[in-house]
Amino acid sequence: MRKLIITAAIAAGLMSTTGCGPQEDDMKDKTIEAAAAEARADIDALAALLGSSPEVRQDVISDCVPGDDASGKTLDYAVRVQVEPGTLGRLKTEVAEQYEADGWQVKLDPGTNSVRFAKGSETIGARVFEDRGSAVVSGSGGCVK
Repeated sequence: MRKLIITAAIAAGLMSTTGCGPQEDDMKDKTIEAAAAEARADIDALAALLGSSPEVRQDVISDCVPGDDASGKTLDYAVRVQVEPGTLGRLKTEVAEQYEADGWQVKLDPGTNSVRFAKGSETIGARVFEDRGSAVVSGSGGCVK
């Protein structure tokens, strides 16, 4: 199987802004624990599709707006896996198509090694480093007040 390698710096670069906004209604009845559990499961599932030997590199619940407790809480979660050649192509085609069919918005970044996914308040990014045999999958469950 393939392995996923994730670092906090890469994770931060892959995630979209997670502040409360139009998706806030999706979060009305959720606790941060429930939103975080759902996001972790979705991120782990994407990581498993891309590679093997998952290693959690970041798992932090923090303020949506750093230093502002009243802004709500958000999860920052990142997993690294080992991958095989061809993973980036598979991510940008069959995996992206599968997620789109499941209701996720998919943003392919042409000329890059990454793809971003969004559904409700959840965001996930995947970046593949085939030359290193690894990929990073990271994201957030959104801002929970």
